Amino acid sequence: MALASAAPPRGTTLPASSDKPTSIRWVVCALLFFAATINYIDRNVLAVLKAPLTTEFGWTNTDFGYINFFFQVAYMVGMLASGWLIDTIGTRRGLAIAICLWSVAAMLHAEAPIIGNAVQGAFGALGLTMAASVAGFAFCRVLLGLGEAAIFPGSVRSIAEWFPQRERAFATGLFNAGTNIGALATPIIVPIITLRYGWYWAFFGTGTVGFLWLAVWLWQYRTPRTHPGVNPAELALIESDPPDGAVFKVPGLAMAGIVAAVCFVSGLVAATFFGSRVVAVALFSTGLITAIVLNPRRQVWAYAVGKFMTDPVWWLYLTWLPDFLVKAHHVDIRSAMLPLATIYLVADIGSVLGGYVSSKLIQRGFSVNVARKLTMLCFAVSVTPIVFAAQVDSLWGAVALVSIAASGHQAWSANLYTLVSDMFPRRAVGSVIGFGAMMGACGGAMMQIAVGVWLDASNNNYVPIFIAAGTLYLIALVVIHLLVPRMTPANLEVPLAPGGMA
Repeated sequence: MALASAAPPRGTTLPASSDKPTSIRWVVCALLFFAATINYIDRNVLAVLKAPLTTEFGWTNTDFGYINFFFQVAYMVGMLASGWLIDTIGTRRGLAIAICLWSVAAMLHAEAPIIGNAVQGAFGALGLTMAASVAGFAFCRVLLGLGEAAIFPGSVRSIAEWFPQRERAFATGLFNAGTNIGALATPIIVPIITLRYGWYWAFFGTGTVGFLWLAVWLWQYRTPRTHPGVNPAELALIESDPPDGAVFKVPGLAMAGIVAAVCFVSGLVAATFFGSRVVAVALFSTGLITAIVLNPRRQVWAYAVGKFMTDPVWWLYLTWLPDFLVKAHHVDIRSAMLPLATIYLVADIGSVLGGYVSSKLIQRGFSVNVARKLTMLCFAVSVTPIVFAAQVDSLWGAVALVSIAASGHQAWSANLYTLVSDMFPRRAVGSVIGFGAMMGACGGAMMQIAVGVWLDASNNNYVPIFIAAGTLYLIALVVIHLLVPRMTPANLEVPLAPGGMA
């Protein structure tokens, strides 16, 4: 077998080969799938344990919202930093660093009450008053968010490196399905560990799994041209799209992200902990306007707006679904296993189906623009029945509505991620994904606080929350289409006219 490293320069037309392409790209996709699975297990342990932890530490919904708020803020900052890091040092090293950080952070949750005694004073010095247990878990969630943020910038860049355009949506759907497997496995694994050994071991045990994946990743992952298992036929398939050209940076994106992150985080803290809504609105507006001026490319903002409007819905499912089942349908940690597993199993189907549908449409001759948007429209419509989820008396009726909506979100998400690799050069993908996901995490942070405060004020009324969750996708798709009606690739070599969007 010929080594990929002996292949001709990228863009060279390779002679026809009778060899069947190897399938190393699907091995890479499998590794990304398992990374996403581990990522979501570590992320969701806290949500599954909300009821026993609330009982033990006396948390309110607002306290729980604060803890998740800090995760979202760290995730927002981590998205920006990880996109830059991965574009700078590469996918292999970038994801290795990330999983080390988030695995250690996941295990530290086991000692969160002790950590809280140490960091409570630091939070207090910043004017953030909270109980020691809340401070400890918030600190651990910050570390977890910083590490876990790299999973999507790294994975989407890896897909862009390893797959031709016609296979990317399907491959993205496959790796993204790992998030649902992780979310599905957590409510099964965690109660078993907790009821047998205590919640301490639920955090510590799940946190160790990432180091097993890390060993396989460092052993297996290379770029297509340096991987010894890739034959010339597979390399030709991977590189069958036109070359990217010489420019790999999105001008102004890094500074736009930094300004937006600083302003958004400051605004969130001002509104959440100091009650200064006027200051928060001023900071949000300043950050948004400055970011648009620094980086006015429509392609970036189409993706970023899509993430900002729809990511919070997924965060709602991940964080608050166990609480919804407990409060609305009176299930406990053991009996919640099957409903939650069902929701995420159905969501898994949507993740794969969304990528499959758009890839098939492209293969049948539809343009990338039509295929992606038509698929996103279908699944945006499929989400809307969730508006009735909080008004259904039957547990399994509510589970069915949430399952369909979660499936629709994952199908939507698989195509939204793929828009970036459709419109940007491969080596710019990580930064764009990071910027957009930072916007999504900002929306998620707002959602966490709003839901916690609303539930405490309304005696756990989920009706308006699910109404919002069912309508945001269609609005987001309209905005995306207005920004990129033809989804043309971003030309990074042509400078923009002053003040104009491109």
